Amino acid sequence: MTKNILRTPVKDATAWKAADVQNDSSWTYHLTPAELAEIDAAFRRVQAHGQTWGEFGQEDFVLPVLAEKLRSIDDQIRNGRGFVLLKGFPVQRYTIDEIKTIYWGLGTHIGQVISHNVAGDFVAAVTDLALNSSDPNRRNNTTNQLLDPHTDLADVVSLLCVEQAQEGGMSSLVSTVAIHNEVLQHHPEYLEVLYEGFFHDYRGYGPNADPNEVTATPIPVFEYNNGRVNCAFAKKIIETGAKKRGVPLTPLQQAAIDYVHELGTREDMRVDMMLEPGDIQIINNYITLHSRSNYFDHDDGRKRYLLRMWINLEDSVQLSPDFASFVRRGIPALKQVA
Repeated sequence: MTKNILRTPVKDATAWKAADVQNDSSWTYHLTPAELAEIDAAFRRVQAHGQTWGEFGQEDFVLPVLAEKLRSIDDQIRNGRGFVLLKGFPVQRYTIDEIKTIYWGLGTHIGQVISHNVAGDFVAAVTDLALNSSDPNRRNNTTNQLLDPHTDLADVVSLLCVEQAQEGGMSSLVSTVAIHNEVLQHHPEYLEVLYEGFFHDYRGYGPNADPNEVTATPIPVFEYNNGRVNCAFAKKIIETGAKKRGVPLTPLQQAAIDYVHELGTREDMRVDMMLEPGDIQIINNYITLHSRSNYFDHDDGRKRYLLRMWINLEDSVQLSPDFASFVRRGIPALKQVA
């Protein structure tokens, strides 16, 4: 079937570059004292009922004061630039388990929180676990190394910063719609292979839990659906997918993903932000690449520590069904064999 390839530039808010957002504060929200008091009261209610994260829904975590701000955030994620930064959550007031419960409560107001590892975790730590660096299936959230620009496997990716690193750990975002515009203008010959897509390495979390398993069909880097340009991109997973299949990428395919990666790192394309304790970054995963610089933890033993959630939006019409079947799947928990 012929792919529906967009061959005209996108000129709406989703196609931003660094100069468009660096001096614009509209994507930054601040929690007010009244909103923080409401969040705390909602937490105390679920706590009094013996509920913790993963055990209650939006109706149990009532936030009428914060509701207007959450609606604005939802609109920015769906229809605006595709990312926001919510500042001012007092992480120092709560234990890690309490923060997870509050974070889950906020997540239920965005959409359906989904599993993002084989253990079935809905709220996972992003911190250096000092795992074997030679493991090709090691997850990115368990290392302090640089993370290349990539997308994840949900509508929304959210990060809550609990503790900064001593040095490094800069978060960077890039509009994939702006990347599409650049490809169209400078290398239109790449569009066909990017829309056709690539076999992705499951890295051991595929349907068969095979460490060498790759996707059964190619996953497009770009698709055009319902007036939206959507993206699924992770250069390393594309390259290791080709290696595990034993079918090398063609020179054109390699050049195309190299160019997307290059655009995802270019200074004029990206916005950088150093997430501080209490910051919550929320992004539309299909129109935003995210990356991170390497970092070093504190000499006194304190570690950079963030919490991550993957969230699927309700009533989302952004994706085609075929594209959605892969990119909205999260990483389902593996069934335990008795």
